[in-house]
Amino acid sequence: MYGFRARIGYTVAAVTTEVFPVDFYKIVPDGVSLMMFMLPLGERSPEDVKKCYDMSIEGAKTLAECGADLVVLGGLPINLSRGGENLSELMRSLQRRVGVPVSSSTTAQQKAYKALGSRKVGTVHPFAPDQNARHDRQLRDFFGLEPCGVHAGGWDLKTVGAIPPECALEWGRALKKEHPEIDTINFAQPHWRVIDAIETLEDELKVNVMTSLQAIAWEAMRMAGIDDRITGYGRLLREF
Repeated sequence: MYGFRARIGYTVAAVTTEVFPVDFYKIVPDGVSLMMFMLPLGERSPEDVKKCYDMSIEGAKTLAECGADLVVLGGLPINLSRGGENLSELMRSLQRRVGVPVSSSTTAQQKAYKALGSRKVGTVHPFAPDQNARHDRQLRDFFGLEPCGVHAGGWDLKTVGAIPPECALEWGRALKKEHPEIDTINFAQPHWRVIDAIETLEDELKVNVMTSLQAIAWEAMRMAGIDDRITGYGRLLREF
């Protein structure tokens, strides 16, 4: 079968899912498959986030019942909606309940920052500037990093799949130019085209690049015991 090395379950926090599976399969080696459970994200209102949190729990159970070897809970705002201090206990209790290892997109990014030695992080996200403060707050309060600027792309949840691939390069360069102290660029939100910009920006700007999709794929493979070093998509997958 397709997932003869690992079948990875992922609860998807998006209005639609188009870019994620395409780019995920660019990264992972043959024998790794992706099982997705869609969450009803809507417009990221408090009601939507609560609904998605509850559905994440059911989604993990469904994915495990369908044969997933492990489950990654998607959506950083959803992961942290009950408080970052409660996330580890959530994953432990959920793992006991569903019978397979459980992680989260938040945990994946936390581990990725640590592996890369990140300290001063700038964020590029595809949404309106009203999301900037949230990203800075999460970097500082949950990840323990120094926020060093945010670039907002100005798109929305329903249009992220149509963002031209060159935008990641342009926005990453603009952020680094405005904030030269950055040692790591964080491309937030895994449903727009970013992964093909990772190597170029790392080589050109001499920074680490951490994307949420890249971190999720890396965390899932390492949890599954797959230690392949993947080239073409940044230091995280190539060296750790």
